[in-house]
Amino acid sequence: MKREATLRRQLHTFQTLAEAVGALRPLAAHHFRMARAQLPLAREYRAGVEQAVGGLKLAFPTSPTGVPGLLVVAADLGLCGGYNSRLAEAARTHGERLGARRVHCVGHRVVTLLARAGVVPARVYPAPTGVRGLPGLLLRLVEELLDEYLAGELSTYHVVSARFGGVGTFTPVCTPLLPVRVAPAGDAVPPSPYDSAEHLAVVAVRELLYILLHELLLDALASEHGARLVATESASEWLEERLGTTRRLLGSLRREASTQEVLAIASGARLRSGE
Repeated sequence: MKREATLRRQLHTFQTLAEAVGALRPLAAHHFRMARAQLPLAREYRAGVEQAVGGLKLAFPTSPTGVPGLLVVAADLGLCGGYNSRLAEAARTHGERLGARRVHCVGHRVVTLLARAGVVPARVYPAPTGVRGLPGLLLRLVEELLDEYLAGELSTYHVVSARFGGVGTFTPVCTPLLPVRVAPAGDAVPPSPYDSAEHLAVVAVRELLYILLHELLLDALASEHGARLVATESASEWLEERLGTTRRLLGSLRREASTQEVLAIASGARLRSGE
């Protein structure tokens, strides 16, 4: 009876996990499709912004007295394989190469992994689960980043994130973000009579930061949910195997118990008939 109760509990646990994984798979697929659909639009808009800003011939602000900064874009949700651990390792490697003195994180799960390498983030932002969560994160991130940069606290700023390479495949990359570098366009745009060149440069930097980070975060979301799709598929196969094994063991145990009961009844019947 004890063995049967243990198997029943295991079966219930596996069934609950299978239901959770089964619900997560279509959700990950939805977020994956949304991120992939938005990427071409973001890249097209970024190219347009860079072309427009390049024609302004602006002198973008620099901060030579600040310290190098690094942003790590990771995930808050689990069941995506070694996604966070690979990004944490890439952040450690690139942080040492760049001499990063200030580290920011998107995603709380990667903080523990970074702490093992002696990296303590100055700020941590919650990671969005889908495309709809990006605007709120981007507005806060860009404003705080630009404030630090214009205040002379940051000299350079790089982003370590995942570049999508196919479902379940991604590459950690390090992308320079600040100082802004835009190739000058062929036809120069005349200066505006309504705003100073300094103010226009700050506005242009803010817009460039927003769209560049937007593109990087979309790529990271596609990579994260692509990895989750593969992980949930593997988890589903493992759970189906465990469910089948547990059901067979439970059925075998029930048949054995039934056999023992029949033998006990037959033995009792023979004893009564011999009396």
